[in-house]
Amino acid sequence: MAMKRMAALSLLLFATACSSGNDGKASEQPAGDNKAPPKVSTEPVTIKFALSMGWLGPDEFKNYVEEPVKKRFPYITIEPIDLSKPDNSFDKLMASGVIPDLVMTASPIIYRFVGTGMEDNIEPLIKKFNFDLSRLNPVAVESVKSASRQNNLIGLPWTMHFSGLYYNKDIFDKFGVPYPKDGMTWEDARELAKKVSRSDGGGQYRGLEPDKSTRVASVLSYGFIDPVTEKPTVNNDNWKKIFELLKSIYDIPGNSTPRYAGSGFDQFKKERTLAMLASNNNLPNLKDTQDLNWDLAQYPSFKERPNTGMQVDEWILHVTAQSKYKDQAFQVISTILSDEVQTEIARNARLPVLKANNIEQEFGKNLAYLQGKNVKAAFKTNAAKALPVSKYDSFAEEYITRAIEPVVKGEKDINTALREAEEQISKNIETNRQK
Repeated sequence: MAMKRMAALSLLLFATACSSGNDGKASEQPAGDNKAPPKVSTEPVTIKFALSMGWLGPDEFKNYVEEPVKKRFPYITIEPIDLSKPDNSFDKLMASGVIPDLVMTASPIIYRFVGTGMEDNIEPLIKKFNFDLSRLNPVAVESVKSASRQNNLIGLPWTMHFSGLYYNKDIFDKFGVPYPKDGMTWEDARELAKKVSRSDGGGQYRGLEPDKSTRVASVLSYGFIDPVTEKPTVNNDNWKKIFELLKSIYDIPGNSTPRYAGSGFDQFKKERTLAMLASNNNLPNLKDTQDLNWDLAQYPSFKERPNTGMQVDEWILHVTAQSKYKDQAFQVISTILSDEVQTEIARNARLPVLKANNIEQEFGKNLAYLQGKNVKAAFKTNAAKALPVSKYDSFAEEYITRAIEPVVKGEKDINTALREAEEQISKNIETNRQK
């Protein structure tokens, strides 16, 4: 249910940091160049912020949003709406008339937001507030457009995953094998995995879990659905190349049985029988494992695309089309994207989108358990631009991820697995298109 947009707000001076002793009607801050900064009402407002709170760790919302916003703009109160609760889905929020002012999405699932009617071009606000986009990672910014399939920005990213290779040093020490190095190719990682995929003391150690086929394929910008034609794109030589690589890794004796995402991380962190895990940012999840002798190396690369990792997986902030407080909502975004907050994000081992020179040096500084770890590996691999997404991606991604399993078991050849995957994805698209 759309709300009427309020008339343009009266002009007052824009602030990124609240001036002391203001008169309650304006906050002040230099714009950063000769352009006149906008004037924003400082009447008390409540900004409804819809996000999945479970994505954040303890105190992160308070530390990155509530407290810095209150410090800069004391007239803004943040009211979180937890999207992970069943009653707070986008459809139900729209139906109830409780339209948030801000929404946080993630690039791989941005299709859940696009098409709700809440999405809006944020570029007029960027221009109005003279926000310097050049401070941000350009691939992260461009990925908002590519993922959402929009010609304009409908939001701004504030944090993103990185690609890395986690390894258990004790397993390498047990078998007298040198540790992984930065700059390895997938072929290098596979050969190293052969040396640590062994049985010992009644236990089986796996050498390498490459993770979901969709993540590996994204490095080379191989998608699984064409967002324009809405047809699957998996039965081709590109995906055959990915499956051949994965099969060659899973065919290593002792390294079979794929374990993706959280299951692979559990094998690495809890079971401790996985020597290497190629994945995204799991650093915050290693906090309580001081007895795990692990480290990080650069994500393996393809020879034709060196120093490139998985596609951008980022969290994006949107000002909704229905918000009555667009200016104040953008002030919240500008605060989260400030040097101060972005640096604090980096110190807590989340990868910020700010491209300041000191970010790499600050990364992980607040976390004692990361001291001495090769966290600089996170900065040696560039993310590939995010692929366009569609509402059919959820089924397609799950199906093509699992399609490698019968190949590994010898039940199907790669051509058959890919052909059947394309057929099943096509059927799912047709079924859901008719709904």
